[in-house]
Amino acid sequence: MSVDEDELSIEAATEYLRLIIPLMSQNKVPSTPNNYATWFTYVSGENPELNAEIKRLIEAKTEFTAEINAQLHRRYIAEKDTDNIDQVRTGLNKILSEVAASLSEAGNDAQAFEGALGGFVQDVADKDDLDEIRGLLTTLIEETRGMQKVTSGMQTQFESKSAEIAELHEQLQRERKRAITDPLTGLYNRLALIDQLNAAIGEMPPGSPPSVVMLDIDHFKAINDTHGHLVGDRVIRFVAQVLQKNIKGKDTAARYGGEEFTVLLPETPSTGAKSVAESIRIAIANAQLVRADNKKPLGKITISAGVACYRQGEDVMEFVNRADQALYRSKNGGRNRVTVD
Repeated sequence: MSVDEDELSIEAATEYLRLIIPLMSQNKVPSTPNNYATWFTYVSGENPELNAEIKRLIEAKTEFTAEINAQLHRRYIAEKDTDNIDQVRTGLNKILSEVAASLSEAGNDAQAFEGALGGFVQDVADKDDLDEIRGLLTTLIEETRGMQKVTSGMQTQFESKSAEIAELHEQLQRERKRAITDPLTGLYNRLALIDQLNAAIGEMPPGSPPSVVMLDIDHFKAINDTHGHLVGDRVIRFVAQVLQKNIKGKDTAARYGGEEFTVLLPETPSTGAKSVAESIRIAIANAQLVRADNKKPLGKITISAGVACYRQGEDVMEFVNRADQALYRSKNGGRNRVTVD
């Protein structure tokens, strides 16, 4: 959501919530974080293009499928981060152009000063009168002072531009990180995961395909219903921390959406991927989480997982879907288990 949360009053947020939930319910849109961000922006009216597109879809009685919801979020919400990055790049280009112009001007001034020096040498050789030579020295001193002012000004300008470049570079890094990061867990988001998957497949050594593990928190709705969404968010963050502790090197952990996570394991066969998934499952099942407010236990938290190894020529989404189907076989088989496709 691009609305500044610090500027959004509690009253306004409450009113938005009152409007958003019925709208999403009427249009059968699942209450995922990405979908909520899309409809929050729609209700706030801050993106006219998004509002026009949603109104068009509603008038056309279009079903808000998972694909359409993902497209809306990617096009009108996530791509704003790309716009911010482009603005930073524009700023960098502007600064570099100004520095190049300064160098060019300094070059011209230096050439002029070099010419003045050459003329002075020639004039001194031609002059015998002391007053005339003194006059030439006065001229040379003025030229030298002028050149000093130019170089001093350049130094000040370069220092200023260097500071601006450093600030823009930090901003670019922040924007890039924000664009690929899930804000709740700090893991990669789904868009970043797809990029990582494509890179892993494109850089795959012969005979060493990557594997994917899809994981889902069991009975997560019951956790939210019993303990509330704040506790549910804490459980999601806990699972994310376990994932990060159990991956290494080029492995990638991402929040795929809601209570579902993905682990990408490059150059790892399904046996190795299953071992990683089992380590994650056991660590979560053995944890004893308690509420922060009253220290009462949350009960046993478990996850189900599905593993798939990439098949040559397979589409990225087919690859992920096979792991997802294996995950649902774990769910249907009793949960708290790992299934290999």
